[in-house]
Amino acid sequence: MKCVICSSQDIEKKYVDEEIRVKNDVIMVNIHTLVCGSCGERYYDRHTIKTLEEIKENLSCKRIKLDVIGSVLRFPGKADNAAVS
Repeated sequence: MKCVICSSQDIEKKYVDEEIRVKNDVIMVNIHTLVCGSCGERYYDRHTIKTLEEIKENLSCKRIKLDVIGSVLRFPGKADNAAVS
C-alpha cells in the first residue's frame, strides 16, 4: 500500500488516539489502524469507522460512562473579557 498524501510505502498498523468531540467535551478513543510512518496519515477500515460513529452516538445520548483523566480550562481572552464588560 502507498500513502495517498506523501507516496511513502511505510504504512503499518499502530494504536492511535482518535478524538471525538461532543459539545464542549473531547473524548480520546484508542484504536488500532493503519498509519503512514512518514506523514502520519491514518487509514480507517469500515469496521473502525462504524465503531467510532457508534461511540459518538452513544456519547451524545449519554449511554457510555467515561473516565475523567484531567480538565481543560480556558484562560479569559479579549473576546471573553468583552462579553463580561
